[in-house]
Amino acid sequence: MKNSTDPIVVACAADDFFAMPLAVTACSMVENLNPDCCIDFYVLDGGIKQSNKEKIIESLEGKPIEIHWVKPCSDYMERLYFQADSTYPISAYYRLLLPEIIPDRYQKVIYLDTDVILLEDIAKLWNLDLGEYYMLAAMDAANQKMDRLTHLKHLDLDAMGVSREDKYLQSGVLLIDLNKWRADQISDKLLDFIANHLELPYPDMDALNFVLAGKWGELDPRWNQIPVVHSFASWESSPYTQEQLDNTANRPFIIHYGSKPKPWDQSCTHPQQSLWYDYLHQTAWSGWENTLLEQNILLMRRIGRRLVKSTKKLVATS
Repeated sequence: MKNSTDPIVVACAADDFFAMPLAVTACSMVENLNPDCCIDFYVLDGGIKQSNKEKIIESLEGKPIEIHWVKPCSDYMERLYFQADSTYPISAYYRLLLPEIIPDRYQKVIYLDTDVILLEDIAKLWNLDLGEYYMLAAMDAANQKMDRLTHLKHLDLDAMGVSREDKYLQSGVLLIDLNKWRADQISDKLLDFIANHLELPYPDMDALNFVLAGKWGELDPRWNQIPVVHSFASWESSPYTQEQLDNTANRPFIIHYGSKPKPWDQSCTHPQQSLWYDYLHQTAWSGWENTLLEQNILLMRRIGRRLVKSTKKLVATS
């Protein structure tokens, strides 16, 4: 895989439910990659079955990408996960441990959710200047500012040192300065924030917004197009200029299918759903269809996972 250039370092977190979407994300990434570049790809493994790992490897065979399977280990994080009210899988927490997971020889990393596809060369994101920021992220266009989120209304933002006018970041696409995170022990601060706010429904995203308030730089929204951009009646009702909204909606760099239903769900109405399937057909899952049987099996597995978490939460809090 290796070529003469230093690799672009990318990390994704997934459990077995997201094994196939992970392959789609990775295939879209290498398909649009500058041919002079290569990728060191860290998969933060939340329980991917060996058979699905083999299909991911098959999907990327011969591509300029080297896969590193990592099982993050943090007893503290696991306790928080089973105590928290959030319904997210434990893999959603893994991005918070990236400075400990990624080798020290690397100074930065791109983190991607596994419900995204790339339509632009990821090297362009990698080469952006972080400046003095700990991280680059896009504003969450659905929520926009800290004081607009109803699930944060019970918190005294001013007492917590957070401006009500601070933008609320979306955590599905991040460019992280690992050196700054390591030096200031940001991972520990993020987990401590979650420990003190177990009631919050979006643990990783809320923690990042509070701990790094005023310390992150804003990405062009094209790097993280979320579904809400297709819902604005006009640019005046959006947080964007007319040009920004047009570019983000119609010429995105990354499409983030960040709400339900997902593009692989039968009920999906996302206007760019077909692009996800274009990349699916380049993976070892080519030809897959979400039948009613598949949908019901997935539903039962998710119910089972939530029952397991509920049981462990009772044990952890008893």
